[in-house]
Amino acid sequence: MRRLLLLTVFIATAVLVQTWLFPRMFPISWKPDLFLVMVVYLAFFASFFQGALACFALGCLMDVFGGNVLGLYGLVYAALFFVIRILVSPINIETTFPFYYMVALGTCLELILIAFLVVFFSPRGGGVWALVTFGLFPQAGLNLVAAFVLLKGLQALRRKAFWAADLPGPSLEESGL
Repeated sequence: MRRLLLLTVFIATAVLVQTWLFPRMFPISWKPDLFLVMVVYLAFFASFFQGALACFALGCLMDVFGGNVLGLYGLVYAALFFVIRILVSPINIETTFPFYYMVALGTCLELILIAFLVVFFSPRGGGVWALVTFGLFPQAGLNLVAAFVLLKGLQALRRKAFWAADLPGPSLEESGL
């Protein structure tokens, strides 16, 4: 129960930073996507049911407050959770390198899934591929920086604060990338 509460507070903090702090710090088109980083984090370290439900809820929050088609990001984040969960099942997730790799891959998959769904379900979705390919590499770089800061901050918090020791994450003994 304590772990679930800590995970909920951690996700709520990431949502608050994404929706309140980042729009004031960064220009409109260049900001890290903490929702995606949290989806990858949940795919790595949360239980299956809690992670899938939280990813769908994160997507629905993004749909409701972002003015998107209701269910678009909910479907995309749930699909990303399942794909990442399948891809990381045979590898060691106690190190941070697979996490960073999946953040970069998740960025690409998120943009491709959104572009596909918009083209497939929208009558005016023809020019979305140009937007996806234009912002792919800068977005992946920003997401990797956000993932690095998130994991390093989480490791420091787990080391220093006794109440945060229950937060899931990579091994505390690992020192580098």
